Amino acid sequence: MKIQSRLCLALFAAGAFSALPVAGAEDLADWPSRPIEIVIPNGPGGPTDILARNLAQAAEQVFGQDVIVVNKPGGGGATQMTIIKAAKPDGYTLGVNTLTQFTAMKTNLEGVFAIDDFDWIAMLQQDSYMLFVSKDSPYQSFDDFVTAVKGSGTAPNVGGFGSIGSVSNVASELATNAAGIDINWVGYNNTADTIANVLGGHVDVGSANAGSLREFVEAGRVRVIGVLSDQRNPALPDAPTYTELGYDVDTDWQQIRGLVAPAGVPEEIKQKLAAGLQEAVNAAEFKQYEATSGVVPRFLGPKEYEAFAKKLDALAVKGLEAAGVK
Repeated sequence: MKIQSRLCLALFAAGAFSALPVAGAEDLADWPSRPIEIVIPNGPGGPTDILARNLAQAAEQVFGQDVIVVNKPGGGGATQMTIIKAAKPDGYTLGVNTLTQFTAMKTNLEGVFAIDDFDWIAMLQQDSYMLFVSKDSPYQSFDDFVTAVKGSGTAPNVGGFGSIGSVSNVASELATNAAGIDINWVGYNNTADTIANVLGGHVDVGSANAGSLREFVEAGRVRVIGVLSDQRNPALPDAPTYTELGYDVDTDWQQIRGLVAPAGVPEEIKQKLAAGLQEAVNAAEFKQYEATSGVVPRFLGPKEYEAFAKKLDALAVKGLEAAGVK
């Protein structure tokens, strides 16, 4: 009798629990049910901010919720990364990540943040680094530049945004190391200063992206001598890649912009986010922004982006070693 009573109680309990809603099931089905925040590591007005605001506008139409851009500069990206890492992994707090964070995780933020601290939701675009010279430069091509440097035995001055170990510096080091030459890096506070100093003859060569260079190329004031990419940039179709010039350089080191979340986001929400973001970046208005900015669309979903992030993590070490930082 006792056994029968216990069995009845067990069956009653099982039935009672099965009648309860599965925890989180309704939340997952209804997600998103409130605004989504995109936290960026920069102030207003820069390329990352412009991306986030264009993306937010397109994503609101897909998700049916407000998508709010929050600027959190500071600490070389540490402020934003701290916010993302500490957020609840529910898909409502996202962060724009760029190549800068990969070098930071191997230099000033090493041991503080790592790849596994984040869920890699989607990569959206790439923005290749280019070496350029003024119209009056004797270097008509990258080969001319390399030949002249090897003949002189003197390291040229190459300028770009950021100090030694910055992503622009690493891009330049990867290209010039592949050509067998050394450079003296001159860091500037912004790309506009880089271009001004190349035009003024204060540095031999500059490093920048297509969006910053296009108007100067079209005006005939500068020419691009090499692009760190496996394909030519549609915004500057006459600029050759190092690959086609015969140099063996890893073309994955390009500025990227994507979205991450705190580690632990449910798989269904990650997939919903990725699918919605892919729809958003295919919107006509977003495509127009990308064409105007000179960036190249490249969408990767969660699994592919995580794998690519791990590759960039290893490439950051290689590039920093080339720059003499590690």
